[in-house]
Parts: sequence; C-alpha cells; structure tokens
Amino acid sequence: MTVQNNAYVLAKPCVQTETRQKWKYTYRDELYNVWSHYCATHVTDPDVGAPADRQVAMAQDCSGDGKASDDNLQFRTWQFIAN
Repeated sequence: MTVQNNAYVLAKPCVQTETRQKWKYTYRDELYNVWSHYCATHVTDPDVGAPADRQVAMAQDCSGDGKASDDNLQFRTWQFIAN
C-alpha cells in the first residue's frame, strides 16, 4: 500500500526502499504510515467527481484517545486474519 501526495492509499507493487510504503501496526490495531505520519482510515471518497458514497482508504490524522468514545477509531482499526 502506498500513500500518495493527495493522501489516497493505493495498492502498488512493493518497492523495498519506498518510504511511502512503510507501515507500522500499532497497539490500537491501526496502520501507521512512516512517511506521512498518518493512519490508514476508511472514509467516503471526498472527490466530488467520484460516485456518491464510494468508500476508500486514505491516510489521515491518527489523533484520538483510543477509547470507545473516539468515534473515528472504528474507521482506523484494521485486523488481519489468516485462513
């Protein structure tokens, strides 16, 4: 996953030296991007030319207390399950 200058997160081929592709999995189950210092967040696409309600991943501010009262935490939490 690569963070673009416009904060969109895109799937691209891996490049070992590309800092935009370096992520850390935090203790709060967030994906933290080393280059942007933001977290992968599930959002409705802000592009006015996009179909209404299209859902995308973007790199956005990770701030918040991580408690249930943090409404945005549910959109920044990721789980990976092996089959």
